[in-house]
Amino acid sequence: MKNKTILLSLLLLIVVVSGVTVLAPIKLIALAQQTTATNLLTYQNSTYGIKIQYPTSWDKEENGTKQDTETDIVTFYPPASNSNASLDLSMDDISDEKGISVAQYAHDGLSDLKGSLQNFKSIGLTTNNILAGLPAYKSLYTYVDGKTTFKDMEIGAIKGDKAYILTYEGGTDEFDRYMPTVQQMINSFQITK
Repeated sequence: MKNKTILLSLLLLIVVVSGVTVLAPIKLIALAQQTTATNLLTYQNSTYGIKIQYPTSWDKEENGTKQDTETDIVTFYPPASNSNASLDLSMDDISDEKGISVAQYAHDGLSDLKGSLQNFKSIGLTTNNILAGLPAYKSLYTYVDGKTTFKDMEIGAIKGDKAYILTYEGGTDEFDRYMPTVQQMINSFQITK
């Protein structure tokens, strides 16, 4: 009987210790996410009708550069000075492509990238995503620029005669490091017009 009591006590101790071991990291993760969420700024551009949240530690550079039908609106950069990561928000005027589907727009975009980027490799394309409450595509690909291999994730949606595209880019060695923050930024993206 005494051995059973000792055995039950040991089992209870193991359960309690393992519960603490599992819950401690969960509490730290929740605290980190809460801290990140409270340290956000809102970028809003009424000209293009967009809004997005970004961390206070990140830099933003408003562009307004127009190339053909696409306008590069704003780019966000992480705080690391030696980083080549960025999240770029652009808008494409597709008024001359009335009725184009999100899937067709994504496939056309990948074809253009394949022809213009060195060592372009598509990792995947899905068309069952959501961006700002709209059906969206998401593509992942890599390419080489000089000696650096970049990994990009592009997500885009169409509203009216505009395609809204967010492109996250980083060297393959740092892409995953900023992905949670970038995903939070993408999730906050809104089209206000």
